[in-house]
Amino acid sequence: MTIQASELTLDHLMHISTKPGINLTDLNFTLMSMEAWGFLRKDLITALGVQRAKRFLLRYAYNCGAHEARMLKDKINWKDDMEWLLAGSKMHSLTGRSLSYPEEFYVDLEKKTFNVSGYWIDSYEAKQHLEHFPMHSEPICYFLIGYASGYTSACVGKKIIFKEVKCRGKGDDHCSYIGKTVEEWGDDISEELLFYVDDDMSGELDQMYRKVELEKERFRIGSSLSRNLTTAMLKGEGFPAFAELLGKSLHCPVLIENSNFKLLAQYGDNPGMTDYMSAENFWPSEYETAALNHIIVTDLKDKTFKLLTTSIVVRNQVHGYITIALDQKSDDFHEDLLERVATIAALYLQNERIALETEQRLKGELVEQLLNDDGTEVGEIHNRLSSLGYNLTEPHYIMHIDINNPTIEEDNTTNDKYMRIRNQLTTSIQNADDQYNMLILTKLNTIQVIVAKKWIENQRTTIKKFGEKLLGQVVSSDRQICIGISNETRKLSDFNTKAQEAKKAVELAKYRTSKSEIVLSNELGHLTLFLNAREPAELEAFAKGKLSPVLEYDEKRNSELLQTLFYYSQNEFNLHKTAREMSISISGMRYRIQQIEDLLYTDLSDSNSRFEIQIALQIFLTLGRIQM
Repeated sequence: MTIQASELTLDHLMHISTKPGINLTDLNFTLMSMEAWGFLRKDLITALGVQRAKRFLLRYAYNCGAHEARMLKDKINWKDDMEWLLAGSKMHSLTGRSLSYPEEFYVDLEKKTFNVSGYWIDSYEAKQHLEHFPMHSEPICYFLIGYASGYTSACVGKKIIFKEVKCRGKGDDHCSYIGKTVEEWGDDISEELLFYVDDDMSGELDQMYRKVELEKERFRIGSSLSRNLTTAMLKGEGFPAFAELLGKSLHCPVLIENSNFKLLAQYGDNPGMTDYMSAENFWPSEYETAALNHIIVTDLKDKTFKLLTTSIVVRNQVHGYITIALDQKSDDFHEDLLERVATIAALYLQNERIALETEQRLKGELVEQLLNDDGTEVGEIHNRLSSLGYNLTEPHYIMHIDINNPTIEEDNTTNDKYMRIRNQLTTSIQNADDQYNMLILTKLNTIQVIVAKKWIENQRTTIKKFGEKLLGQVVSSDRQICIGISNETRKLSDFNTKAQEAKKAVELAKYRTSKSEIVLSNELGHLTLFLNAREPAELEAFAKGKLSPVLEYDEKRNSELLQTLFYYSQNEFNLHKTAREMSISISGMRYRIQQIEDLLYTDLSDSNSRFEIQIALQIFLTLGRIQM
């Protein structure tokens, strides 16, 4: 007698007997309690992890489904093969796994096409999972998926894969599925297919054990590194200790540089490696003010090692770089240790900067009095600074740095812009002066620096070149930065007057151009006497009052009377010498001088007139009105 799937009951499967091993009508399978199954499932997930347990359960369930399909085909007289196929769903409810019914059912056994979707109601697998674990991020009815895949594959004679799309085990209201042939799934099922690969579980367990041991070793290395780094920082051991600790932990060369790519510390005696490892070779310029712990991986052509580099960032500014060279594939472990060292290095730098800033604040009052209070007792300030290691009796330069923007209106962000540029400048000064021998006084948009002449000479540079280097290190500034530099001090009482010299030089630079500029007081000559008494605008007004007729004549006629007058004054008002220097005939020179005297209503043979004209010409030269 033939039956339909809906008519299948346990009576068709069970035969009551007291003999062991022959119940369930010779089908060679047994029933199991769901609680026992739940504990088995729990132990597998605990021991193997979710992903490996999923693979184990899917393959086990697939084989169960395929085996039961073959047994039911042989032992039950089905009305047709479609009823045999549908009996797989009925087996879920008969064994208490779930109530299964399809929503869409497109199956042709002759053509071997299969595309179904439906629901698993009251999944006992989901219940058991939630009894032992919290909700998962993905569907977890692994046995139902595997069983359905194995049973239908045996019936259709073609590989069919079921995929759970909703699951109570991840918080959905119900469990639902889709089943298709592998061909109909296409690439959408590529990841799921990997779970059905028949690999040796013992090898996988051995691999997992080795991975656990590796993770344990890496955890030990990471913990030891963090502990030793903290100890080194607290002891003030600094960058050489950090480089050595990281190098010994990873068994690789380490290079630590400052923001100017100057070597701070290195580990590993590898000739020639430093040239390859310097971050200057590959660190992108757009990362100069990068976010914290950005890591650059660099593969070097024709080299057997690769480089990992991260920045040392303090207060959102890059203060240095750490680079390691690895002869193996890098992963999160290497990046994590590199970031740990970068963080400790940043904390170390932060502490150093705070200590320095505290010291600078204490010194700031003394420097303020020394440079900007002409009534202070210089001897007392010298004694107090001497106790801090500063010898003011040696020659020094005073730098006055002014941050200005004559073209942009001030707004609420102005102070932040001033501070950003000011911090860049002070950082550059501090990086240049490793021993912190310079005295720095900062205000909102100005910086005053006392620089020892001996330090400049030891650097084999000049004070002007040092100022130019500072200007070159200001990143993307839309501000005018003027640096005035005084003549060198010769005695203690010079500091105030030299500070005023440097300030006057800045005022002159701001007046004569809108670009960033460096002005040395010794380039101004005797005009410093006038600058100390008058503002640049007043001096220009004086010069124009004396020479404006000549300026206007030159502008209208496109002539060179002002230049002629300048060369005439430079040659001690000697007609013949000036004519030779300018390659003009004597008669032509006489004609020009006569024109100048007529325009200015003056007699250039008169010494007083000459003196005033010379002063006016020197002012124009200093202000850039005369081009040599």
